Amino acid sequence: MRTKTLLLTAAVGMVGMTTSFAQVYSVNAVGYVNLTLRSTPAAPATLGTIIASPLNGTNNNLNTILPLPDAYDGTTIYRFNVVSQNYLDGVLWVTGFGWYNPADPNGTPPDINPGEGFWIFPVGPSPLNVTFVGDVPQGHLVNSLPPAGKLSLLGSIVPQSAAIGDTATPTSLQFNAEESDTVYVFNSATQLYKDQYDYVGGYGWFSQNGDDPGPAGPTIPVATGFFVKKAATATQTSWVRDFSVN
Repeated sequence: MRTKTLLLTAAVGMVGMTTSFAQVYSVNAVGYVNLTLRSTPAAPATLGTIIASPLNGTNNNLNTILPLPDAYDGTTIYRFNVVSQNYLDGVLWVTGFGWYNPADPNGTPPDINPGEGFWIFPVGPSPLNVTFVGDVPQGHLVNSLPPAGKLSLLGSIVPQSAAIGDTATPTSLQFNAEESDTVYVFNSATQLYKDQYDYVGGYGWFSQNGDDPGPAGPTIPVATGFFVKKAATATQTSWVRDFSVN
Protein backbone atom coordinates (compact mmCIF):
# COMPACT_ATOMS: atom_id res chain seq x y z
CA MET A 1 0.00 0.00 0.00
CA ARG A 2 2.86 2.39 0.81
CA THR A 3 4.34 1.82 -2.65
CA LYS A 4 1.08 2.48 -4.43
CA THR A 5 0.48 5.66 -2.42
CA LEU A 6 3.86 7.09 -3.41
CA LEU A 7 3.33 6.24 -7.05
CA LEU A 8 -0.15 7.69 -7.27
CA THR A 9 0.19 10.84 -5.16
CA ALA A 10 1.29 13.01 -8.07
CA ALA A 11 -1.37 11.58 -10.39
CA VAL A 12 -4.48 12.47 -8.36
CA GLY A 13 -7.08 14.23 -10.49
CA MET A 14 -5.29 13.65 -13.79
CA VAL A 15 -7.38 13.00 -16.88
CA GLY A 16 -6.83 12.43 -20.63
CA MET A 17 -3.41 13.44 -21.90
CA THR A 18 -2.08 12.97 -25.41
CA THR A 19 0.85 10.61 -25.82
CA SER A 20 4.20 12.36 -25.66
CA PHE A 21 6.34 12.22 -28.80
CA ALA A 22 10.07 11.89 -28.66
CA GLN A 23 12.61 11.05 -31.33
CA VAL A 24 16.38 11.20 -31.70
CA TYR A 25 17.28 12.93 -34.97
CA SER A 26 21.01 12.33 -34.99
CA VAL A 27 23.18 9.22 -34.87
CA ASN A 28 26.23 11.38 -34.19
CA ALA A 29 27.63 12.38 -30.82
CA VAL A 30 25.44 15.51 -30.85
CA GLY A 31 21.69 15.21 -31.19
CA TYR A 32 18.34 16.58 -30.22
CA VAL A 33 15.09 15.13 -28.94
CA ASN A 34 11.64 16.67 -29.31
CA LEU A 35 8.95 16.10 -26.71
CA THR A 36 5.33 17.26 -26.81
CA LEU A 37 3.27 17.42 -23.61
CA ARG A 38 -0.31 18.48 -23.17
CA SER A 39 -0.72 21.48 -20.87
CA THR A 40 -3.33 22.55 -18.34
CA PRO A 41 -4.65 26.01 -19.41
CA ALA A 42 -4.33 27.51 -15.92
CA ALA A 43 -2.82 26.57 -12.58
CA PRO A 44 -3.09 24.32 -10.72
CA ALA A 45 -1.80 21.87 -13.30
CA THR A 46 -3.60 18.54 -13.45
CA LEU A 47 -1.86 16.88 -16.40
CA GLY A 48 1.59 15.42 -15.92
CA THR A 49 4.02 12.88 -17.19
CA ILE A 50 7.35 11.38 -16.18
CA ILE A 51 10.23 12.36 -18.44
CA ALA A 52 14.01 12.07 -18.35
CA SER A 53 16.71 14.19 -19.96
CA PRO A 54 18.17 12.06 -22.79
CA LEU A 55 21.26 14.17 -23.58
CA ASN A 56 24.07 16.04 -21.84
CA GLY A 57 23.87 19.81 -22.23
CA THR A 58 26.81 22.20 -21.82
CA ASN A 59 25.78 21.72 -18.21
CA ASN A 60 22.76 19.84 -16.94
CA ASN A 61 21.13 22.64 -15.00
CA LEU A 62 17.39 22.85 -15.65
CA ASN A 63 17.75 26.35 -17.11
CA THR A 64 20.15 24.92 -19.69
CA ILE A 65 18.47 21.66 -20.63
CA LEU A 66 14.81 22.61 -20.33
CA PRO A 67 14.08 26.33 -20.88
CA LEU A 68 10.39 27.04 -21.48
CA PRO A 69 8.48 29.71 -23.40
CA ASP A 70 7.14 32.65 -21.37
CA ALA A 71 3.56 31.45 -21.82
CA TYR A 72 4.19 28.41 -19.58
CA ASP A 73 4.56 30.30 -16.31
CA GLY A 74 3.62 28.02 -13.41
CA THR A 75 4.85 24.76 -14.94
CA THR A 76 6.21 22.59 -12.13
CA ILE A 77 8.77 19.79 -11.91
CA TYR A 78 8.88 17.24 -9.08
CA ARG A 79 11.88 15.06 -8.34
CA PHE A 80 11.89 11.94 -6.18
CA ASN A 81 14.20 11.61 -3.18
CA VAL A 82 15.50 8.06 -2.77
CA VAL A 83 16.60 8.66 0.83
CA SER A 84 13.30 10.05 2.13
CA GLN A 85 11.24 7.97 -0.33
CA ASN A 86 9.15 11.04 -1.07
CA TYR A 87 8.97 13.98 -3.48
CA LEU A 88 11.15 17.05 -3.14
CA ASP A 89 9.64 20.54 -3.25
CA GLY A 90 8.43 21.46 -6.71
CA VAL A 91 10.69 23.50 -9.00
CA LEU A 92 8.62 26.22 -10.68
CA TRP A 93 9.01 27.91 -14.07
CA VAL A 94 8.70 31.69 -13.58
CA THR A 95 8.45 33.95 -16.62
CA GLY A 96 11.35 36.41 -16.69
CA PHE A 97 13.36 34.40 -14.16
CA GLY A 98 13.55 30.78 -15.28
CA TRP A 99 13.28 27.73 -13.06
CA TYR A 100 12.86 28.69 -9.41
CA ASN A 101 13.90 26.25 -6.69
CA PRO A 102 12.32 27.07 -3.30
CA ALA A 103 14.80 24.77 -1.55
CA ASP A 104 17.74 26.97 -2.60
CA PRO A 105 18.39 30.35 -0.88
CA ASN A 106 18.87 31.99 -4.29
CA GLY A 107 16.19 30.00 -6.05
CA THR A 108 18.86 28.27 -8.17
CA PRO A 109 17.38 25.23 -9.93
CA PRO A 110 19.01 21.81 -9.67
CA ASP A 111 21.03 19.87 -12.21
CA ILE A 112 19.18 16.88 -13.66
CA ASN A 113 21.45 14.40 -15.42
CA PRO A 114 20.51 11.72 -17.94
CA GLY A 115 19.32 8.69 -16.00
CA GLU A 116 17.03 10.55 -13.57
CA GLY A 117 13.29 10.53 -14.17
CA PHE A 118 11.10 13.40 -12.99
CA TRP A 119 7.51 14.60 -13.15
CA ILE A 120 6.57 17.67 -15.19
CA PHE A 121 3.18 19.40 -14.98
CA PRO A 122 2.92 21.98 -17.78
CA VAL A 123 0.71 25.07 -17.45
CA GLY A 124 0.04 26.88 -20.72
CA PRO A 125 -2.33 27.71 -23.56
CA SER A 126 -1.39 24.81 -25.85
CA PRO A 127 0.66 21.60 -25.87
CA LEU A 128 4.17 22.24 -24.61
CA ASN A 129 6.90 21.51 -27.16
CA VAL A 130 10.37 21.15 -25.71
CA THR A 131 13.64 20.22 -27.37
CA PHE A 132 16.56 18.63 -25.57
CA VAL A 133 19.85 19.47 -27.29
CA GLY A 134 23.23 18.05 -26.36
CA ASP A 135 25.73 15.24 -26.51
CA VAL A 136 24.63 11.62 -26.65
CA PRO A 137 25.99 9.92 -23.51
CA GLN A 138 28.67 7.41 -24.47
CA GLY A 139 31.20 5.16 -22.84
CA HIS A 140 30.86 3.29 -19.56
CA LEU A 141 27.53 4.63 -18.29
CA VAL A 142 26.53 4.02 -14.67
CA ASN A 143 23.13 4.81 -13.18
CA SER A 144 22.57 4.34 -9.44
CA LEU A 145 19.80 1.96 -8.40
CA PRO A 146 17.78 2.37 -5.20
CA PRO A 147 18.68 0.30 -2.13
CA ALA A 148 16.97 -3.04 -1.59
CA GLY A 149 13.23 -2.62 -1.02
CA LYS A 150 13.26 1.07 -2.05
CA LEU A 151 11.84 3.10 -4.94
CA SER A 152 13.61 5.37 -7.38
CA LEU A 153 12.54 7.41 -10.40
CA LEU A 154 14.91 6.57 -13.25
CA GLY A 155 15.41 6.94 -16.98
CA SER A 156 17.72 5.34 -19.51
CA ILE A 157 21.01 7.23 -19.80
CA VAL A 158 21.17 6.04 -23.42
CA PRO A 159 18.62 7.90 -25.63
CA GLN A 160 17.16 4.72 -27.04
CA SER A 161 13.60 3.41 -27.24
CA ALA A 162 13.68 -0.28 -26.31
CA ALA A 163 12.32 -2.88 -23.93
CA ILE A 164 13.76 -2.53 -20.45
CA GLY A 165 15.10 -6.10 -20.65
CA ASP A 166 18.01 -7.38 -18.61
CA THR A 167 21.78 -7.75 -18.91
CA ALA A 168 21.35 -10.92 -21.00
CA THR A 169 19.26 -9.16 -23.67
CA PRO A 170 21.60 -7.00 -25.81
CA THR A 171 18.79 -5.44 -27.88
CA SER A 172 17.15 -4.06 -24.73
CA LEU A 173 18.06 -1.25 -22.33
CA GLN A 174 19.96 -3.95 -20.40
CA PHE A 175 18.51 -3.06 -17.03
CA ASN A 176 20.31 -4.83 -14.19
CA ALA A 177 17.26 -6.84 -13.11
CA GLU A 178 17.12 -9.20 -10.13
CA GLU A 179 14.50 -11.61 -8.86
CA SER A 180 11.33 -9.75 -7.73
CA ASP A 181 12.41 -6.30 -8.95
CA THR A 182 9.38 -4.21 -9.95
CA VAL A 183 8.93 -1.52 -12.61
CA TYR A 184 6.03 0.93 -12.97
CA VAL A 185 5.58 2.82 -16.27
CA PHE A 186 3.24 5.81 -16.38
CA ASN A 187 0.94 6.15 -19.40
CA SER A 188 0.73 9.83 -20.35
CA ALA A 189 -2.31 9.22 -22.58
CA THR A 190 -4.50 7.69 -19.86
CA GLN A 191 -2.79 9.40 -16.90
CA LEU A 192 -2.56 6.01 -15.22
CA TYR A 193 0.22 3.49 -14.68
CA LYS A 194 0.29 0.90 -17.47
CA ASP A 195 0.90 -2.04 -15.17
CA GLN A 196 3.17 -3.52 -12.54
CA TYR A 197 6.00 -5.53 -14.08
CA ASP A 198 7.87 -8.01 -11.87
CA TYR A 199 11.12 -9.70 -12.81
CA VAL A 200 11.11 -13.50 -12.57
CA GLY A 201 14.44 -15.30 -12.80
CA GLY A 202 14.64 -17.71 -15.73
CA TYR A 203 11.76 -15.97 -17.53
CA GLY A 204 12.06 -12.20 -17.52
CA TRP A 205 9.42 -9.55 -16.85
CA PHE A 206 5.93 -10.67 -15.89
CA SER A 207 2.85 -8.43 -16.08
CA GLN A 208 0.59 -8.40 -13.03
CA ASN A 209 -2.52 -6.97 -14.66
CA GLY A 210 -2.64 -8.05 -18.29
CA ASP A 211 -0.49 -5.49 -20.16
CA ASP A 212 1.96 -8.24 -21.05
CA PRO A 213 4.81 -7.22 -23.40
CA GLY A 214 6.61 -10.53 -22.90
CA PRO A 215 9.78 -11.43 -21.00
CA ALA A 216 11.74 -8.46 -22.37
CA GLY A 217 9.41 -6.19 -20.42
CA PRO A 218 7.78 -2.87 -21.28
CA THR A 219 9.24 -0.57 -23.91
CA ILE A 220 10.64 2.65 -22.46
CA PRO A 221 10.40 5.46 -25.07
CA VAL A 222 13.20 8.00 -25.43
CA ALA A 223 13.12 10.70 -22.73
CA THR A 224 10.71 8.71 -20.55
CA GLY A 225 11.11 8.15 -16.81
CA PHE A 226 9.77 5.22 -14.81
CA PHE A 227 9.66 3.95 -11.24
CA VAL A 228 11.85 1.06 -10.12
CA LYS A 229 11.45 -0.78 -6.84
CA LYS A 230 14.35 -3.06 -6.04
CA ALA A 231 13.55 -6.39 -4.41
CA ALA A 232 13.98 -6.73 -0.66
CA THR A 233 16.81 -9.19 -1.34
CA ALA A 234 18.47 -7.13 -4.10
CA THR A 235 22.26 -6.79 -4.12
CA GLN A 236 22.88 -4.79 -7.31
CA THR A 237 23.45 -1.06 -6.81
CA SER A 238 24.12 0.09 -10.38
CA TRP A 239 22.62 -0.13 -13.85
CA VAL A 240 25.62 -0.21 -16.20
CA ARG A 241 25.80 0.09 -19.99
CA ASP A 242 28.71 0.43 -22.38
CA PHE A 243 27.45 2.46 -25.32
CA SER A 244 28.85 4.14 -28.41
CA VAL A 245 27.16 5.72 -31.43
CA ASN A 246 30.09 4.77 -33.66
